[in-house]
Amino acid sequence: MRITFVFAAAAAVAVLLPRIAAADDDSPGLSIYGFARLDVLSNDARMSDAASADFVLPTDTPSSRDGDFAMTPRLSRVGLSIDEWRVARRLTGEGKLEIDFGGGDGTNSLRLRHAYASVAYNRKLQVLAGQTWDLASPLYPSAQNDGQLRFAGNLGDRRPQVRLEALGEHVHVGVGASATGARARMDLDGDGMADGVATEAPMLQWLVEVRQRARGNIARVGLSGHATYENGAGARERRGRSVGLHAFIPVAKKLVALGEGYVGENLADLGGSVGEKVDEMLDPAQMKAIRSVGGWFELAWLPSNKSMLALGTSYDSALDRTVADGHRTRNRTTYGVLRYMPKPALQLGVEYLSWTTEYKNVGSAQANRLDLHATVFF
Repeated sequence: MRITFVFAAAAAVAVLLPRIAAADDDSPGLSIYGFARLDVLSNDARMSDAASADFVLPTDTPSSRDGDFAMTPRLSRVGLSIDEWRVARRLTGEGKLEIDFGGGDGTNSLRLRHAYASVAYNRKLQVLAGQTWDLASPLYPSAQNDGQLRFAGNLGDRRPQVRLEALGEHVHVGVGASATGARARMDLDGDGMADGVATEAPMLQWLVEVRQRARGNIARVGLSGHATYENGAGARERRGRSVGLHAFIPVAKKLVALGEGYVGENLADLGGSVGEKVDEMLDPAQMKAIRSVGGWFELAWLPSNKSMLALGTSYDSALDRTVADGHRTRNRTTYGVLRYMPKPALQLGVEYLSWTTEYKNVGSAQANRLDLHATVFF
């Protein structure tokens, strides 16, 4: 599969480069966009992070049963859109450079969200290079805009990649190569180099999606997945793979049902396996795969062009026998989101999430999470 993708990418570049070289030297236009946002968050039990939570901490100490509070502008965003421009007779290009302030503790840590450019032939065959959303698992829930319920039922993140896509009116097919270990960053052999980098091979992702106009919207149903392997702990090969189903279905003119479901193993790098990596507490020679199943489902109602109400649930699991005692085995949420825009440039929102995280042979921990946010767009 790797060889097939390399040949396909090389063929696409060979076709597109001469056309790009023959294009006019005009630079594309740029558009600036973004917003200023403040989140006020309260949890009645200690979370992994008060501002960007992935799970509830175990209740084995008195302090872990305390709540926490955060007030942060870290999701404020600034972006430059490279406007669509004509590269050659049948080639068009576009791109994006976007940052926010969610790169670490505090409010001054920049995080690169997107940095990519794409070239499309007749708007039907596209090559994209740079950092953007994963090709696999293309939908995202309305709740928790920062982490998007990673490790709690939703796969997918942003990472450097190169991909080739066929963009038909009713069918979208894509295959891509992306950075391995971009999130998990494991180093089981302790050689000072992340196992994903030492592997000398990219993560492969794929997507097949069918689209159809329905009730004034676009219905989408598709399959996607990934395959990767990393070398670590004596250069033993550790595989990761997944396959998932996603759907975006307009149920009525202003009501949409959407969600995803997946199965796989060693999914921490993609946002699954409840965040559990191949466990260093286990015998490295065994290299046990952490097997996972999960997903999320949401109903979103738009009663007007100013408001949105969404109700949903999510679930992520790691098979008990593949993790050590005291480690996370399940993570689930139930949530509600209400957003209102009194003015086109102003959005007010409230989110409630009920979290439950289970730990092997330790028990479960629960938390109620409230997020009030205000956003001013420009």
